[in-house]
Amino acid sequence: MTELIKAEHRQIVNRCRVDRLKKDGCAVSMKGAPTQRIVVDLDCGDLQPALRGERRCDYLFIGKEGKASWVSPIEMKSGGFKAADVIDQLQSGASAADALLPGGTPFQFVPVLAHRGVHRRQRDRFRSGRIHLRGQTRQVVLIRCGEPLKTALDSGWWIPA
Repeated sequence: MTELIKAEHRQIVNRCRVDRLKKDGCAVSMKGAPTQRIVVDLDCGDLQPALRGERRCDYLFIGKEGKASWVSPIEMKSGGFKAADVIDQLQSGASAADALLPGGTPFQFVPVLAHRGVHRRQRDRFRSGRIHLRGQTRQVVLIRCGEPLKTALDSGWWIPA
């Protein structure tokens, strides 16, 4: 286990760590995702206060494979939603990551929305919205419920700042 994952593992109580990404009728496959990882359920009531935002996203994924590391706040929606609300939730997840991550840790930041469908106007709002974490500014990566998280992590390398 890498130092990044060990550090996160020590900070998160077992009840708040999960192996699967599944909420409210939407699931994301972990097939192909980094095997050295920790996934935090940000809805867990046992999280320390610094990690509990008012409008938090569903999960925080931190993973490492080889020399590459990823930090991904993840929101899952199976029904209707507003892009502005999802962007706020993902930004709150990024703030939780900022509180957890040790300083000087290099990573690729990839905020993710897993959805059952996005209206064209909402998609345009996601293109213009940005999520910020430690000097990285990214667009939300959209994937469909059922798709592998790896799809988002791979596409995140090419999202412009």
